[in-house]
Amino acid sequence: MFSIFTQIGPEVPFTIFLLLLLGMRAKVTPRSSLLIYTTPDKLWPLLAIEDGKVENWGRTVVKTDLVDAESQTYRKTFTTSIGTAQAREFSALFQVTRNEPQQHLELERADLSGKSHRNELLRLTHQLTPEASGTRLTTTYHWGPRPILAQLLARADLWGGAYRIKGQAETGVPNERPYQLISTAITVITMLLTLGTFALMIVPYVGALHGVVISLLLVAALFVHEYGHLLAYKLMGQPWGRMVFLPFLGALAMPRLPFESQGQSVFAALMGPGFSVILGAACALPYWLGLPTNPVIIGLGLMTAAINIFNLVPAEPLDGGIALRSVLARLVGSYASWGLIAIGIIITGLGFHFEQIGLILFGATAILANLKPRKIDAGLVPLTSLQLCIAAFGYVSIMSAHVTLLRLFLSVGPLL
Repeated sequence: MFSIFTQIGPEVPFTIFLLLLLGMRAKVTPRSSLLIYTTPDKLWPLLAIEDGKVENWGRTVVKTDLVDAESQTYRKTFTTSIGTAQAREFSALFQVTRNEPQQHLELERADLSGKSHRNELLRLTHQLTPEASGTRLTTTYHWGPRPILAQLLARADLWGGAYRIKGQAETGVPNERPYQLISTAITVITMLLTLGTFALMIVPYVGALHGVVISLLLVAALFVHEYGHLLAYKLMGQPWGRMVFLPFLGALAMPRLPFESQGQSVFAALMGPGFSVILGAACALPYWLGLPTNPVIIGLGLMTAAINIFNLVPAEPLDGGIALRSVLARLVGSYASWGLIAIGIIITGLGFHFEQIGLILFGATAILANLKPRKIDAGLVPLTSLQLCIAAFGYVSIMSAHVTLLRLFLSVGPLL
């Protein structure tokens, strides 16, 4: 049973390192510096904080209201449209700690006393420096502890915001295109890195050509899976989320806005493997129609089914574990963590029994994630009884579909 440890390649320590790294939080201070072709007096009104000021950031409207004139404290209210008649609203208090018109503006959060600073914007500064051809805008965000992926996205958001201001200052129209390009660039760059790491893992066993083809198919299957999550966010009325690939691990789709209910969380988790059933069925269609089968198409279908079956394993942070987390929170409340630990132990044991290092890693991760007391799905509206039944039916149906497809692809052959 323990002979698996003698077969571990270099990718396993890298995977463990990445899992640990992804779970770590650290303060982050991203900074952007951008030359804007206008004068400080024309740029300053876009940055200045004023009572009653209204700004449009894509689908989000930001309104500023003076709360206390003596301390120069303002409330910024962010209202994001999530549908034809719905919106999500968030507000935060900021105190002006330095205000030098056309030169420097510094704001500090004023509503976090006694609260956690995790994932919170603590301070932001704008520095304007005149140059021969325009004004250099230097913006700095000071964030509380954030996971490494959130740190990456904080930088993307900062640069996207800087280009939005640049467009508005130079043309009168906010430029949202760079924000979309930056998000796309993050997806493409991390996808290529992940493709390269998969190839490094596979090529020594199957050769260069087959290794590259298999890596491409893996990335394609992951892309479709994560697109299912993005589609779920969109169906909820949110803006399109963001996709980041993780070398040695896979990929991750992140929503723009937090979930409001456990129902949304479960729906988003199951949409990845659920949407992937379409790809698997499309790969099986030639076989069902009695047409000649292509090894590449069969390989893509096989990988799609295998990836999604593994992703439905009920261990955090896999989709099956995320869905189970909400279900247990609805069924047993504060004892949900104990249930997740117990299931993590079972999965780890199965990993040792079947000599599957992936099951061991994610089973252990589920255990470690729940050793520290925490409130599961804090603040989310619980699942209703109907949603609970739908979630169970959806999980079983999706898992059954992928198992059926996997057996079909294994029986068809030959593979790559």
